[in-house]
Amino acid sequence: MSARAPYGNYAHAVLTNNAARTPDDVALVYRGQSYSFDALNRRVNRTANALRALGVEPGQKVASLLGEALHVAETYFAEAKIGAVIAAFNPYWAPDMVVEMARRSKIDWLTIDAPNAKFAETVRAELPEVRLIAVGTRIDGAVSLDDALAQASDEEPPLGAFFDDPMGFFYTSGTTGTSKAVVHSHSSCIQMSTVLYEVERSTDSVWGSGPIIWGIGFPCTIGAAFYAGMKVALEDDLGPARLLEAVQRERISHITMIPSQWADILSNHPHQDFDLSSLKVILLGGEPISPNIFSRLMERLPGLSLYSFYGQSEGPYNCVNTITEAHLAATSGRARVGQAVRTIGANGERVVGVPGEIVMTGPHLFQGYDGQPDKTAEVLKDGWFHTGDLGLMDESGRLTVLGRKEDAISRGGHYLRPIQIEDVAGTIEGVAEAGVAGSPAGAPEQKIILAVSPQPGATLDEAGLRARLEALLPAEAMPDLIVVADSLPHGNDASGGRGKLLRREIRALYEGRLAG
Repeated sequence: MSARAPYGNYAHAVLTNNAARTPDDVALVYRGQSYSFDALNRRVNRTANALRALGVEPGQKVASLLGEALHVAETYFAEAKIGAVIAAFNPYWAPDMVVEMARRSKIDWLTIDAPNAKFAETVRAELPEVRLIAVGTRIDGAVSLDDALAQASDEEPPLGAFFDDPMGFFYTSGTTGTSKAVVHSHSSCIQMSTVLYEVERSTDSVWGSGPIIWGIGFPCTIGAAFYAGMKVALEDDLGPARLLEAVQRERISHITMIPSQWADILSNHPHQDFDLSSLKVILLGGEPISPNIFSRLMERLPGLSLYSFYGQSEGPYNCVNTITEAHLAATSGRARVGQAVRTIGANGERVVGVPGEIVMTGPHLFQGYDGQPDKTAEVLKDGWFHTGDLGLMDESGRLTVLGRKEDAISRGGHYLRPIQIEDVAGTIEGVAEAGVAGSPAGAPEQKIILAVSPQPGATLDEAGLRARLEALLPAEAMPDLIVVADSLPHGNDASGGRGKLLRREIRALYEGRLAG
C-alpha cells in the first residue's frame, strides 16, 4: 500500500469517491441551491487550485473566519485535498482570542469574508506574518480568492497529504481552561466519518448540518454524511427557530444535537406549529440525556430512532448506542468496532460497576495538542486517551457517562450526578428546565444548588419545590439551595441552539446565597 494512495486523503475518500460513484446524486442543498456530488467536487477542486495559485502549500496552516457555511465546507475540503492544515477558527471568538490562537498555532494564512472583515485590521497589526485571503469581498492587504477562482481549473489538484499527515486543528471549547488545538490526521478524520454506517438510513435520508462544521463537527457531521453518500441540508444557522423551519422546509431526517438543545426547544419554542415528521434519526451527544427529556422527545416524535454517542474532540464517536427505553437514556453503549473504552480507578486499574475515569483508544484518536507536548503527555498514555470524564462500565462493556469530574458533586465520599437531580426536578409540574451544580468547585464535600425555570404561565416557589423533592429524592441528593429563575444559563456559539447547560454559571450566579 502506497503512503500516497489517494484514498488516504480525507477529501478524496469522503467527497471525490462519491463524485465518481454517484456523480448526479444531490450532495448538498444550501440557500435553495442544489449541488450534485460531481458539481460540489468540481467547486472544491476549483477552490483547491485557486489556493495553490495564491501560494498555499502542503503543510501550511490555513485558518478561516467565514460566515457562510458553504464557504467553510468548500474551503476545508479544498485545503484537505492540497495538504494544507485546516485551522478551524470560530467566528464567534473575540478578536484577542483570534490573535492568540493564530499566534499559538503559527498560522500561515487566514481566509476571511465580509462579515468577519473586522478581524483583518487586528490580525495585520498583531501578526503581520499571517497572509490574508479575502473571500467574497475586498479587504485591504488581502489577496482575493474570487480573482483566483476566476482563473482556476475544476480538474483534480495534486493531492498533498495522506493517512497520518495532520489534516486539521480543531479547537476545544476551553471548558477546562484555555482552548487547545486538537490535531487530527487524515486517517482519524476518515475513521470518525464512518459513524453513520452504524445508524439506519435510506437513499432518501437528509442530514441537517449548521455552523457546527466550524470545528470537529466538520468531519463528524457533513463529512460523515458525505462518506455515507447522504444528502446534506446545510444551514448558516440552526438555532431553535431556524432548526424547526429547516426540518420542515428541507425534510431533514437525520441530525445530531445536544440533549439540552431539545430541552430548550420542547420547553420554550412553538415546536407544535411545525411539521417535524421527517425526523427519523437523532444522534444525541455532548452530555447525557435524562429519561425525562427522552420521554418528552419520543412523545413529540413517535417512531423516532434515537441514538446516544460518547466522545470528545480528541476522540469523537467512541461509543454509539440505540436508546429504546427511558432507563437506557443515559447509556452510551459499547465502543464502536475497532475502538475500545474502559473505566479506570485512581491507580489506573480497570474498574467495573463503580465510577471511574473514562479512557479510550482507537484509530479515531487525535495525534496530540499542537505546541503542548506536556499537556499531550498528561492525557495520552500508552495509546489511551484519558478523557477527564467519569463513567460507569457494566459487565458487558456498556458505558454510562456520569459527566465531567468537575460537574460531579462530591458528597459523603461518593459522586452524585447532576442529571439525576435535574431529571427528578424536571418531572415536577410547572418546571420547564432544571440545572444543578455543586459548590464550592472542586471541594471534597460540596453543597447542592438547584436552579429551575418555570413553564410559561406557571408559578414556582422554593418551599413547594422542596416539599415535592423531599418525597422524590434520597436525603443525600437534596439541594441545599433552590432558585427559581426566569431562564437557565446556556452556552451560545450559534452551533444549533443555546447548547450545554452551564453548571459553572449556575454556581457563579447563586453560590453566594448558600448558608455558610
